[in-house]
Amino acid sequence: MTFIPYENVPLYLAPDGANGEYIFAESASISVNQPLNTNKQLNDNIFRICAYGDGSNLTYSSRNFNPNTLSKASVLLGPVGGPPQPLPTSYIKIEKDTKITFPGGKALYFDETIIPNGHDYIVSVYAKDTFNLSESEAQNGYFEGIYKYSSNSPIQGVMDVNFYINHENLQTFFNIPELINSSSLSPINEGKITGFLGEFCFHDAYLKSLSFSLSPNSLSQASASFDIYGKLKHSSTVNDSYFSSSLYRQQSIPHGSNSQIIGASTLGIDHPIAFDYNISVDRNARFECPVDVAVNDNSLTPTRVTKSNTVISMSIEGESLDTDLLSDGFNGKSGHLSASLYDLNYSSFGDSTTFSENNTNGLMHTFECKGVITNQSLSVDAEGHLVGSISVQQTVN
Repeated sequence: MTFIPYENVPLYLAPDGANGEYIFAESASISVNQPLNTNKQLNDNIFRICAYGDGSNLTYSSRNFNPNTLSKASVLLGPVGGPPQPLPTSYIKIEKDTKITFPGGKALYFDETIIPNGHDYIVSVYAKDTFNLSESEAQNGYFEGIYKYSSNSPIQGVMDVNFYINHENLQTFFNIPELINSSSLSPINEGKITGFLGEFCFHDAYLKSLSFSLSPNSLSQASASFDIYGKLKHSSTVNDSYFSSSLYRQQSIPHGSNSQIIGASTLGIDHPIAFDYNISVDRNARFECPVDVAVNDNSLTPTRVTKSNTVISMSIEGESLDTDLLSDGFNGKSGHLSASLYDLNYSSFGDSTTFSENNTNGLMHTFECKGVITNQSLSVDAEGHLVGSISVQQTVN
């Protein structure tokens, strides 16, 4: 066995029809899942012998099997006296030499491979041992074939990414929808993402969720999840430009030292020390069956992936909490939180063609959540520090 080393596995993302960039990712993975069900029917593994021969006589006669003199036989399937019954079509194939077990440890074997088509009333079997098969025993055989499987949903992959936010990747790839600028909010943005992970290319990825957190003296690490459809393609040259890309130049990355949380005091939280942000969206893929053509790779790609039920949630931690926690109740109580992400206030450096290389004030992004309070808590940790937390949730569409 040979293992191929992957010291550097780049992740590249691009909006459909536009240029993309390499992502400063800590980890990434692609997995594929398709739920399958068997077309299993009741008693379809029961093997019953109606009679021996070509089916002209439905009377069962006890048969002596002897591998030396009479090992093979043609059997008509079904209950004694009829009517004959074919092999079940729930099997895609019954392999040659498949064992048919009868009471008392007796066994027959299929003499040939059979692909059931609904007309297999007579099959050829053989024995490896000497025995007599009585009428009652012949009605109680069982075997295991290879079942047919059918899908109840399309083939779908999932790509999970842990990465570091910078201005370019958040604006173009991880925005559901354009929440950076609320004036351009578009709840109908259904654009797909293309790209590659290592040497494996994909062309139909759709963002499902984005989440990140920030605390003092730490970089902001985020995670995102995509639905992926269609066929993965392998290309050994797709990442040739990886080491010369902008990823290897200096980046502006949010840091907890200068980032700000606004609106916490109005909700009873003093001195906020950390926050978490999450946005998720339900995706619904639409597939169209090909007309007058065989199913091909294009049939695995949805014609449209709609977006619905976008939910934003944001939680913060700090000292104290709303004193009306028990008396007022927060069912439907509104809340408004805002978080501004700053880097470490680097002045302009490098080429000024992109924001990430010309960051003059440190502000990178501002996130907002305008909705209702869904949770509040107050706790004391092992060091004796009082910590309050509050969560706000907003449904966009």
